[in-house]
Amino acid sequence: MTSIITPRPADLRAMQLGDPRGFTQRWRYGTPTWRHVSEGGFRAQRYAVTAIPEATAKAFVQRHHYLSGWPAVLHHPYGLLDQEAPLGAGDLAVEGLPLVGVLVLASPMNPRVLTGAFPHLEPYRESAEIARLVLSESVPSNGESFFTSAALRSAAAAGLRGAVMFSDPVPRWRRTEHGHVIQTRGHLGIVYQALSATYTGLGTARTLTVLPDGSTFTARARSKLLRQESGAAGVARRLEEMGAPPPPPGPGAALKQWLDQALAQIGARRQAHPGNHRYLLRVGRTRAERTRTVIGFTPRPYPKHPCGSAIPHAASHEAACGIAPGSVHPPQPAIA
Repeated sequence: MTSIITPRPADLRAMQLGDPRGFTQRWRYGTPTWRHVSEGGFRAQRYAVTAIPEATAKAFVQRHHYLSGWPAVLHHPYGLLDQEAPLGAGDLAVEGLPLVGVLVLASPMNPRVLTGAFPHLEPYRESAEIARLVLSESVPSNGESFFTSAALRSAAAAGLRGAVMFSDPVPRWRRTEHGHVIQTRGHLGIVYQALSATYTGLGTARTLTVLPDGSTFTARARSKLLRQESGAAGVARRLEEMGAPPPPPGPGAALKQWLDQALAQIGARRQAHPGNHRYLLRVGRTRAERTRTVIGFTPRPYPKHPCGSAIPHAASHEAACGIAPGSVHPPQPAIA
């Protein structure tokens, strides 16, 4: 396998602004790496795509991807298996083969994500969100489109007719003892464009609470904790592992006050977000099945670099992402 080509500083700055420069992102133990299309080398015959146990998929994603949280899975997760590589000591295996990629079809938190996109499909059965698409650094460039197409063909046999995909255009950072380490420079959804998915613009703009590890403290996690619902203990434990003190017992004003103070204490920050790029794919076993799927949003031109024009009311991608022109690191506003 050809060694990984590392983007130059000029390439990295261009990638911040939405110009992929021919690089595709890969993951290893939470750290992004890149493959370049000039390497070539991808052979479909080398790989197998199959449904895999959820526990195995979850272990792979949480080991390698920057989004360590786990979505509500629909159907079976799909795995990309390398049929030629030897099984390494640290590899996760399926049927004795190294697992080198995972695709997860999941249920979004709001059903309108699916019903708005595919108004004539039954949500969660005939439509789903591609919530995770993770490939290891051993997979050559162009592996994403092969893997996604094969996984969706398999899901189509189980009744899937539409898939929603989101690409986050905003860079994510992880705070370490050495400073801020980039996890992702933002995505335009190039793999979905390669699959001829329908682009329908940006999702809802919002303000995120970003934790020191670069993950998002979601509104759902906050609600679980404050209402003491199932999973509240796990949310509190995650904050404690980042340096927060133990929470007070039971729901109420004291718990809310603890949460606000805990987020400030561990260095969580507020970040304006313009909304994710939204792509839709018709899924089916035949062209006729795919054609029958109705899309509920108006198609738009694909976002390209520079992609500032794709973000409403923003002079540039830099401004939308809070990046100073020419800067490598975005500002990190802490929660007061």
